[in-house]
Amino acid sequence: MGMPETPQNGMNITPDGTIYEMLEDGTIKRIGKVSSNGEFEPFGGPKDGVCVRDGFIYRVINGKEQKIGRILPNGDIESISQRIKSEAEISRNKVKIVAIVSVLIAFIIGAGIYLFEEEQKGKEPLEKVLNTPKSNAETPQPAEDDRKACEFARSNSQNNAEAWEFYLKEFPEGWCADEAKEVISRYQEIEREKEITAQKVKEVEAYQKAKELNTRAAWEDYLREFPEGEHVFEAKFNKDKMKKIGSLEWSDRSQKNMDWNAAKQYCKNLTEGGYNDWRLPNIDELRTTIRNCSKTETGGQCKVSGKNGRLSRGDWNPEGSCYCESRNNNGGYYSKLGDDDNVWLWSSSTRSDNTDAAWGVYFRSGRVGSHYKSYEYDAYVRCVR
Repeated sequence: MGMPETPQNGMNITPDGTIYEMLEDGTIKRIGKVSSNGEFEPFGGPKDGVCVRDGFIYRVINGKEQKIGRILPNGDIESISQRIKSEAEISRNKVKIVAIVSVLIAFIIGAGIYLFEEEQKGKEPLEKVLNTPKSNAETPQPAEDDRKACEFARSNSQNNAEAWEFYLKEFPEGWCADEAKEVISRYQEIEREKEITAQKVKEVEAYQKAKELNTRAAWEDYLREFPEGEHVFEAKFNKDKMKKIGSLEWSDRSQKNMDWNAAKQYCKNLTEGGYNDWRLPNIDELRTTIRNCSKTETGGQCKVSGKNGRLSRGDWNPEGSCYCESRNNNGGYYSKLGDDDNVWLWSSSTRSDNTDAAWGVYFRSGRVGSHYKSYEYDAYVRCVR
């Protein structure tokens, strides 16, 4: 009878049908043999041996049967001890699986409860969150000097931000630093609004003055002081319009003083406003620019004209001219063209009784008179076309 090369504890069967049992002490005990027709032939007598009934194998000891195995459909032998061991292992595995599943379920339930609580926290009213008192560690009390300086600034900042600026200088990261910055910013905004308001008042006053005077000089003053003012377009339009009186258009006043011959040459060479046909005006044309003096304005008592080039009888005076009663140092007072005309302006008209002299207007006094053509001290020119 052959034995398997590596026998194991429990019931075993050899290829020739011999059934044996490997005992725990390592010994082999033959039990019986299964014939080719499936019948079992035990070793020993019925009192002490093995019998097969209904596919199960029984051990007979002293006439008592003990089920020790069974014959499987494929002819293999399954011992009861192996089956019990296998079933026990399955039971243990089932216990393990149940335990693992229980842990997982508990974890899932716990996680769900945690997430639900967190969600509920997020739904708490904002007022409740903001009004939750902070611990002392979160709101440390300021140093005594810091606290006193803050209280001082609060009680002394009614009209300016100086107290808060002092506090912020001493305690840049202090207890009331944020409050100080906010108050200072508010005061600065108030001051900016005051400046804007004051500037607006000045602009309105300048505009009203220019509109009242309605002279080129007045509009130039407005533009010079408020180049981006509310009435810039109107001021530029009126300023340019003031350069034209009747059918005559006048140039800007020369920047330099000059004698009579230089004045004639200046206008001959002038190119301004896209024009180059400028000339020195005669005394009648120059008188159209006079204002605020009925005596010397065009058509006034002063009889000097470009036609006769001299004063009529009765208009002579020690200075050989006619003029208003007093001088006015307000620039441009007697000129329709601008403040800078507070000087002598040449005309092209020569005196008929003295060819070395030419007529002109001294706008500081509104006077029509004459100067020697070589005179140049405060003599300027406006050209006409």
